[in-house]
Order: sequence, then structure tokens, then C-alpha cells
Amino acid sequence: MFIRKIKKRNGRTQKVYEYLNLVESVRTEDGPRQRLVLNLGNIDIHPDQYDAFAKRIEDILTGQMSFINLDGNLEKEARIAARKIFKKQAQDLSAQEESDYHSIDVNSLEVEQPRSIGAEYICHSIWKELELNEFLIRHGISDNVIPLIEAVVVGRLVEPSSERHTKQWAEKRSGIYELVGDPLRTSLSSYYRAGDRLYSLKDPLERYLASRERDLFSLSEKMFFFDLTNTYFEGEALQNPKAKWGRSKEKRDDCKLVTLGLIIDETGFIKYSKVFPGNQPEGETLEGMIKELDNNLSSQLETSADGRGVRLKKNRTIVIDAGIANKKNIGYLKESNYHYIVVNRGNPPFEKDYSDMEIIREDISKGVKVEVKRYERDEEAYILCRSEKKKGKEMSMRTRVENLFLERLEYYRNGLSLPRRIKKYNKVIEVIGRLKEKYPKAAKLYNVDVILEDGKSNASNLRAVDIVWNKKEDLHKEEIEGEGSYVLRTDRLDLSDKEIWEIYVMLTRIEYAFKCLKTSLGLRPNFHQKEDRVDTHLFISVLAYHILHVIEYRLRSTGDNRIWSTIRDVMKTYQRVTVSFKSKNGDGSIHQQFIRLNSKLEPEHLEIFRRLNLSPSHLPRKKSMNHRCSDHNLS
Repeated sequence: MFIRKIKKRNGRTQKVYEYLNLVESVRTEDGPRQRLVLNLGNIDIHPDQYDAFAKRIEDILTGQMSFINLDGNLEKEARIAARKIFKKQAQDLSAQEESDYHSIDVNSLEVEQPRSIGAEYICHSIWKELELNEFLIRHGISDNVIPLIEAVVVGRLVEPSSERHTKQWAEKRSGIYELVGDPLRTSLSSYYRAGDRLYSLKDPLERYLASRERDLFSLSEKMFFFDLTNTYFEGEALQNPKAKWGRSKEKRDDCKLVTLGLIIDETGFIKYSKVFPGNQPEGETLEGMIKELDNNLSSQLETSADGRGVRLKKNRTIVIDAGIANKKNIGYLKESNYHYIVVNRGNPPFEKDYSDMEIIREDISKGVKVEVKRYERDEEAYILCRSEKKKGKEMSMRTRVENLFLERLEYYRNGLSLPRRIKKYNKVIEVIGRLKEKYPKAAKLYNVDVILEDGKSNASNLRAVDIVWNKKEDLHKEEIEGEGSYVLRTDRLDLSDKEIWEIYVMLTRIEYAFKCLKTSLGLRPNFHQKEDRVDTHLFISVLAYHILHVIEYRLRSTGDNRIWSTIRDVMKTYQRVTVSFKSKNGDGSIHQQFIRLNSKLEPEHLEIFRRLNLSPSHLPRKKSMNHRCSDHNLS
């Protein structure tokens, strides 16, 4: 084999392009001819190294010991070229059922090119079941781009990170392209453009997924849960108008934030997502999200009886937390024909009475006890709830801040009699004020007084001689009594107290979705600086969650409660490898053979495939044996 440089001129721009071809001489009926083996592209290599480079590729293919030393980059390119030739010439062995015996050199056996295939195959199977390729083709996405789009999404599930990391994973450590096919281009820019194309279809794609998942799993879609979370940026994000300073739920107040809103149904499937600025007030997000939810459920709407509009075919209920459940939003839900179950904001329209509460759940061994009491006012039900676990958590939090508050008070009081400590009255008042500001929940339970020294006329020189405090017993008792309690508000008078509470606690499903996005699906950290890149990064994680949830939902339906990260770890030992060896044919000729195959499935792999209803045979063996070794003999 040898290398030939090809020059071509663009007829429109007259620009000359150069690239390299790897060719070989062959005998034909018409005489010697040259046959193209591989287009090498525009590899940066000096013409003096053409022969050495071609010989190194041939040595890799034939398995011969090579005395050619190339620099690191050229050696890497030679191995990439050899792999491409193998893939191009490999034959599918899936149709062969008969045994195939060979005389081989055991010492020549090697295993190379290991690539992970287990988690990728599971995600690819769900991708196909959701028929995402068909959706993308209908919306004008080229077949050559679809493998990149799938790799970007599956990469978030298997090895979540940036697009640069995803490129390295897909091309060097994963067998994803053996499953989905090779993309036309694999530059880093191609990965970014693939994400851009995907995000440009966000709204129709979310509507499609809502419909497809509803049909696949017969979803009732009677309950919808809405909540917000935020995530932080690495860097200033000066080119992103949504990057704002706010209250970070991850305690990263040193970074700018962006907010993600999700609506999910009672089974945990995402119905709609939207990115908001990092300082977005929670109460101003509901109306826009509900309108988009209506669009995604448009197939479930029907004309109202008066013919003036549409209404939902079945009663649907929105469940939201206290931060969103203001008076305006509850009024909007009523106007939009949605029922609601919310955490009441402020004081309820009744005096709380914790006597005669009904126990709706109790497990003494786990310390679980939930009590409720119902009040009805103005066609609404208010459910006073008290949870032992929540009470224990709130008591622990209160005790901690109380102790910190009292310790600092004691520290300041002791300092009044020690040198080089704060003693001036004005300064003491100032530090006590800051202490109350730092621990407001503890400060409201105590009266704190600063005692002045007597006989001083100059106010600027007034000194404090003591700090005294005492507990507000009535307020403290009221605080302790109310620990672990909260009030639910709803217009669902047809539901029992237990049903209302059980629906509310399903909000933990959206919290679990946020947890998965932030831990298993690469939502953070976010290194992008531009608004469109940030929105795309978040949407890819949301789309990956659709696949993750289908996997976990299907596993739970079979009694398997393992989460995706556990399944992913189990499947890491399932890989695709290339086995190479030298064999002797009947005529005495020796060939270097390559077989591309999957590792043998272990029982735990088969169990996961069975629960997900996946075939264990998904990638056929491939064989290449067209490389003769003329300088080596088998004994």
C-alpha cells in the first residue's frame, strides 16, 4: 500500500483542496490497477513519511512486528486508519451457524479496542422505542446528523459532561456509533451544532414525547406537579441575560444562576420544561407553564358545552408548593379549569387545633406517623397535617440555631469583662442586631436586653455592663407545638384527607427528577457562557431524563427498584472488543484475522435485559481476514 496526494479545485470559488488516499496495487484481467483502500483526509504529514506511514498501517493490519517509529500523532492516525479499514472490510458473521475451525498461533492472540456497549444499548433501545429518529427526520434533520444527536443525548446518561468530553467518550471509549451508525462529520463544532438543531425543535419535541409516552404507557395524566430549581455557572456568563444572582438551592451564592421549571405527571413523566433567569420570582412562572402544558395536551381537549371554548376532557389537578401558591395563581388555576392542591401560604382561615387528629399513616419501626384534620371554608378544604419525621427534622434545625444564637450571646456577654473585646453600648447593640438577623428563627423566641452602666452623661462613651435574655415561653410553646405541621389547601372536596395528602407527597417525584438531572445527567456544572448554549445544555439533560425515566419506570413495573446509576454501573462490564490472531489456511498461507464481537453476557446483564424486554443479540460479530502474512510461519 502507498499514499497518493489528490488535488481538487472548487469550480465556483477556484479554491484548491488537497487530501490523501491510501491505495494498493491489484492484478485484474486488464492488467495491474490501483484500488482505493481508504480516504485519509487532510492528515498533516510530510511527503517523506508517506511510505513509513503506509507501511505502519499495513503492519497493524497484518499483525507483524514493526520497526517503524512514528511520532505520537502519526501513530494515532495510523491506528485510526487501520480501524476504519477493518470496519470497511469486515463481514457480518451473524448468518453463519456452522462451526468454523482454524489452526491459529495462540501467542498471536490479542484483544484490542474495548468499547462500552451495555448502557449505550439500553438507551439506544429506548430511543428507538420512542421513535425519535422518525420525529427528527419529519422535521428535516439529516440522517447524517441523527447519530450525533443521539450520541449527545446518550452521552448525558452514560458519561455526563461537556460536549468536548462527549466527543472523546463517543469516539474513544464507547461503542455508541456501532449501534447508531457513523455520522458524516465528527468535529467538535458538529457536536455543538447537533445540540443546537435539537434545541431548535424543543417545543414540538416535548409535545411529541408527551403524546408518545402517553400512548406507550397508557398514562392517565390526571395530576400535574410543577416546581422550580436552579443551577449555577462556572464563570461570569456575561453574554447570558438569564444568568442572575439569586438564592442558590445548592448553596452556591458565589455564582450566577439560571432557573429550570418542570411539569411532570403523577407517574413522573416530564410534560414541559422551561428555563428562567436565575432571579425569577417563583410566583410569576405558573401561568406561562400552564399555557404550555395546555398546548402539549391539546389532543386531550374538547369543546365546552356552551361552544365558546375548550375544556379538559377529564378533571386535572395541579400540585404546587407554597412558594408558587399565591392568591393570583390559585385564581388563574380556577379560571383555567384546573383543580389544585397546594401548601397554604400565610395563616389559614381557622385556629389550629391539634387535638382529635386522624392518623392516616403509621409505622412505629421507622418512626413514621402522619396525622390530619380537615376544615372546610368557602368551597375549599384545608387539611392540617402533622408528620413525626418532619417534626423531628424541624426540632433538630430549631435546636441547632437556638444553641448557636445562645452561644454567641454568651460570648458577647463574657466579653464585657475581658480586655480587647466589644464593650461600648452602641457597638454591642449593633452586634446583637446582626446576630438576630443571622438567626431570626431563634431570635424571635427570646427577649434580649443590653444593660447600661450608670452615671455616664456622654452617650458616645456609654458602656454596656451586661446582656440578659429570657425565653418567650408562650411563643416557644406555640413553636414547638407547630413543628412538623403544615396546611394543604384544595378545591377537591371529593377526595378524602388521606388521598389529598398522598397526592401532595407525590411532589417528591419532581424533586427526584431534579436530583437525577443534577447528579446523573450532567446538568451541573455548566461552563457555557452564551444563552443559547446554556438553554441547549439544560434541554439535553431534560431529554436524557425522558429516557432515564422510561428505563426506571419499566424496571419498577417488574419489581426492580434500582435507579439508573446502579444499572449503568452493572452494565460497565459488558463491552465490545476486537480479537486479532494469526491463522493458517489449508494451503499453508498465513493470514491476520480480526473479529469484532461483544463480551459474553453475565447473568446480571441478562436479568436487566429481560426486565426491559430487550434482545441480548443486538450487534453481530464482524470478521476481517484479508491481510496475508508472508514473513511468518506457524509451527
